[in-house]
Amino acid sequence: MSTTENPVPDAVRGFAAGLFDDGAATPVADGSAGGWGAVDGRDVCLAVLGEDPSGRVRALAARTGRPLVTVVPDGAAVDARALGEAARTGVALSGVVPQVAVVLGAADGAAALLLPLADVVVAVRGARSALAEPAAVQVVSGLPREGDELGGTGLHAEVTGRFAHVAEDPAAAGEFVRDLLAHLPSNNRATAPRLPDPVPDPAEEDPDLAALLPEEPGAPYDVREVVARLADEPEEGAPALLELRAAHAPHLVTGLTRLDGRSLGVVAPQPAVRGGALDAAAAAKAARFVRWCDAFGLPVLTLVDTAGAVPAGEDDPQAPTLALAQLLYACAEATAPLLTVVTGRAEGPARVALASRHAGADLVLAWPRALVADRDEVAVAPQDAGDEEWAAALRAAREDAGAARAAGRGELDGVVEPAATRARLAAALRLLERVTGSQPARRHGNLPL
Repeated sequence: MSTTENPVPDAVRGFAAGLFDDGAATPVADGSAGGWGAVDGRDVCLAVLGEDPSGRVRALAARTGRPLVTVVPDGAAVDARALGEAARTGVALSGVVPQVAVVLGAADGAAALLLPLADVVVAVRGARSALAEPAAVQVVSGLPREGDELGGTGLHAEVTGRFAHVAEDPAAAGEFVRDLLAHLPSNNRATAPRLPDPVPDPAEEDPDLAALLPEEPGAPYDVREVVARLADEPEEGAPALLELRAAHAPHLVTGLTRLDGRSLGVVAPQPAVRGGALDAAAAAKAARFVRWCDAFGLPVLTLVDTAGAVPAGEDDPQAPTLALAQLLYACAEATAPLLTVVTGRAEGPARVALASRHAGADLVLAWPRALVADRDEVAVAPQDAGDEEWAAALRAAREDAGAARAAGRGELDGVVEPAATRARLAAALRLLERVTGSQPARRHGNLPL
């Protein structure tokens, strides 16, 4: 990259070094940090916010159908024209090409408005984003506010979920985006890269998979270990599960993995945290992720082991009703393959929203230990009954929720042993690789917001 005019910031240069095969992009103009370059042999466009007011790089991404990565340098200045142009182009490209925003410093004011429009936002530790600076907030509220409290990586990674990943430095951010793009197609008409000869062979059974789970449904375990055993062994240096928004609503896991060489999204309640129960944040996190995967044709694998929805009054901000409706909408709307495996408990309305057969999943399997409740609440013995009567009623309710009975009711497509699950899922992915059909003609649906 030429540095004769407008020298490229070191942070932007470091990010490009981690992202591109050759460590730099071909600039659109002398002295520009924005341009295009190869990532694992595929072209990717790189825009630098505040540097390209005419939108040449964004127009290039639209014209060529290439992923768009937008870097936000520290204190990037965005005027009204630049904000409007970037927003209009970003909306036009939404669901057409993957869009990633990378925050290298302070992304305040107008720059903060652009971040939620990206599919994925990656931040470098110490970065922040807020509409107002801490000093302005202090004047209005009368309370002192530190930068991290106002819009730092801790806030946006854990509370708002705006930052899907926090990297230690710009080069590490570039490497993460590189891993992310490896799972995605260049645009919505392309297919994601498929790796040949997956290891282990999907036809091989995994007799040790069942040992990862406790004997009693409801006991905590880390669902990410189950994902790693179902997935292909990753290439050297790559994670088995590229987790997104890991710190936000950690009682639900979302991320990208591979099975039989194919990329797919993963949605899984986390039994190790709050029993995998879904609140508003977790359900909204899952809904946005499913819609994003569907926009680019990525299959979604949902592993279900949840205590259901978190009880909350409808006046409680954590009431999950609206967010569960968003998740239900996302699954019912999806045209990409949806595969579901009930590994433990599937209870209440949450089980329907989590890619159930009734919501449009293409394949729903359950492990023999699974419990699929037919009703939102299980009737048990009267309150004045003795301990033995209560125990008998609970045993009967659990038997009625067993996997075999759930399959007989039409809740499942079959019961599968954990060891054979990988082979069943791989066969389903091969069958569903060429899905045909279309949605009814309309402008767009009315997503419950």
